[in-house]
Amino acid sequence: MSNKDDSGRPYDDSSIKSIAEYSSRLVGHTLREMTDAPELLDPKVMRGSFGNAVEKYYFMYTPNSDSAPDFPKVGLELKTTPLKRGPHGMLVAKERLVITMIDYMTVVDESFEASHLMEKASSILLISYLWEKGVDPLDFKICLSELWGLPEEDMPQFRADWETVVNKIRSGHAEDISSSDTLYLEACTKAANSSVRRPQPFSDVPAKPRAWALKASYMTAIENGLLERRQAIKRSEEEKDLGLLDLIRKRFSPYWGHTLQELYVRLGFARPGDKLPKNAGDRVTKRILGVDDDKHVDEFVKAGVRTKTLRLRRNGRPKEAVSFPAFDYFKLETTPFEDSDFYGYLQQKWLFVIYREVLDDEYQLSEVMFWQMPDSDIPEAKRCYEQMRENVRQGRADISVRSSENRCCHVRPHGRTRDDVTPQPHGAPTTKKCFWLNQSYLQTEIERLHVQE
Repeated sequence: MSNKDDSGRPYDDSSIKSIAEYSSRLVGHTLREMTDAPELLDPKVMRGSFGNAVEKYYFMYTPNSDSAPDFPKVGLELKTTPLKRGPHGMLVAKERLVITMIDYMTVVDESFEASHLMEKASSILLISYLWEKGVDPLDFKICLSELWGLPEEDMPQFRADWETVVNKIRSGHAEDISSSDTLYLEACTKAANSSVRRPQPFSDVPAKPRAWALKASYMTAIENGLLERRQAIKRSEEEKDLGLLDLIRKRFSPYWGHTLQELYVRLGFARPGDKLPKNAGDRVTKRILGVDDDKHVDEFVKAGVRTKTLRLRRNGRPKEAVSFPAFDYFKLETTPFEDSDFYGYLQQKWLFVIYREVLDDEYQLSEVMFWQMPDSDIPEAKRCYEQMRENVRQGRADISVRSSENRCCHVRPHGRTRDDVTPQPHGAPTTKKCFWLNQSYLQTEIERLHVQE
């Protein structure tokens, strides 16, 4: 879980990464599951009701119509948009995505690159949900959460569309703007009723209020492209009823007893003798599961699973400890354990892909297992966190928590070199550090899971 900010939000609103990670937890879930939002009107009846609920009950800020970004500290806009099932079951955008209102009086003095549109559309947190007729909006499933901005390759057409609309306003004909004028971008009508009009700068003829929006056809292509970053494990008929772990084990079973080097060659990544890259284990895992290198495993995203390749020595002890991202000393001092990133990492479910040593420094694929820190061990991990937190308070961030001091976790440097330092609240900058899971603890946990099986 991400740090709470000063207002008590369960994410750091000054960090795009924290906002994005927190938002990603919505994927595969509904507002009923993830919030305490009350009954919602169908967005078809009351536009914006779903998005307002996401803002108010999930991100915990008050929805407003300010021109400032929804996350002002990082300049990030939040946009929620519905998808629906089209012909042949394909997902299509149910409607255009409105970006921002057009101010006829000021847009004529803008350039495309420095326009209000570009300011609002350059950094978007895009959340898409599946609209279904007759389904309570609280039960609409959220299927996409991505950081997104107008793609560079589409800029020429966006510029042409923008100039088409703005040139009509500059010529005093804002009343003649039509959606049919443009391809990707449109100036859609935006008013409570059809009688509302606004002044324009170069004509006395009032024009309908309009907003910049991305056409539904464009959003269909964009959202399907983003969804394609995930790829499900294709199941055969005999695999259709298998649970995820059983499915994974079945896929891995033909490869038991092979070394990572052998698998990397056998699966077509390299030639014999080539040096293995750091991500060799992840690439092999995806290839065995039939998922492309550049895709996320859909089932893992839905279940919140991360993969970790572990090498166990002949005595069962992992060759390396498992590390988490480096922490910020200032946040560590001010953040309670329950609100910390570290606590969130400990609630992560892992797929351990295990290679066991059979000869000196030769490891063969032996098993796969799911693991998550048991609730009974959380207090011990908390003790490690609080000990390091106290070191920081005392101006001794240079002192770590040794593995001999805690059964589960320890702290040690995370920087590339001793010179890779970062500021601390009560002393000179010191080496970057992070929390690690002890090798001995991982060994007992792996053995515990074996006994359970």
